[in-house]
Amino acid sequence: MRTADVAARLDDFFRLDDYPAEDFAEIVQFCDDAGIPLAEYATPTFMRRHNGLMLANAYEVQPVYTLVFPSDEVIAEVERRAYGRPALVFTHHPMDFETSDRGLMPIGTETLERMRAGGISLYSAHAPLDCHETVSTSRALARAIGVPATGEFAGFMGGHAGVLGEIDPVAFGEFLGCVRRGCEIERLDTKQAHDNVRRVAVVAGGAAFPPLMQEAVDAGCDTYVTGDFRVRHGGPWAEEHRPEFDAFVADVPLNLIGASHFATEALVLRHDMIPIFAELGLEAEFVPQDDPWR
Repeated sequence: MRTADVAARLDDFFRLDDYPAEDFAEIVQFCDDAGIPLAEYATPTFMRRHNGLMLANAYEVQPVYTLVFPSDEVIAEVERRAYGRPALVFTHHPMDFETSDRGLMPIGTETLERMRAGGISLYSAHAPLDCHETVSTSRALARAIGVPATGEFAGFMGGHAGVLGEIDPVAFGEFLGCVRRGCEIERLDTKQAHDNVRRVAVVAGGAAFPPLMQEAVDAGCDTYVTGDFRVRHGGPWAEEHRPEFDAFVADVPLNLIGASHFATEALVLRHDMIPIFAELGLEAEFVPQDDPWR
């Protein structure tokens, strides 16, 4: 299938034109700071709206590889699996993100050159995948942990990145088992404020923002499930906000459960996106990263 046709179908499904250009606009500055000539590799459309087909490196697509963060290691695994075939990477983020270390990092020039030479294109959907009404990061997470998505919260880029739902009351420890199984992860970051879980706010990824947690409290939630409810990565923004955010976390009357940015966002890419590409007649598979907490 032609790369341009695949991109057009995805653009339409995720309604890319409905989202503001500021979603991941920071990629331009990150690349400039790192000396990466992004405009020499990215499509003009991506440079304008920062979502959609970022790298158009082949006329057609054969296999598709879905992933959360385009790290050098994950892209190398894509290259290995593609085995010289023209491929498409469908990623939630157009940049890598070390959530426990350096923070956001753009794809390096050497990797961009290899992807160009290998005919590996790249499509990114950030807010459009977070906020989609049916196929979204948080809806997939809620489904995996057994929380019905009956409401929305966490306004983001014109949509809603989070969902709300009620379950039959269950002990906090038992609910942690549901999260571990649903996210396919052993390690969780937790803070307990209540013995039981009943009304749950779910927002995949990095949702360590006090206003979102307060919104969950105001909606009557006792539990908040996310990837990271703490700011663990480095960088000036993190250093500035970490004390304030940590103080809020210490006092907020919520059970807080973090299952890693990666694991909470991987679910939609591992389970929901594969059938969408199958409907286009494209073979697709999810490419994981080794450490969910990296």
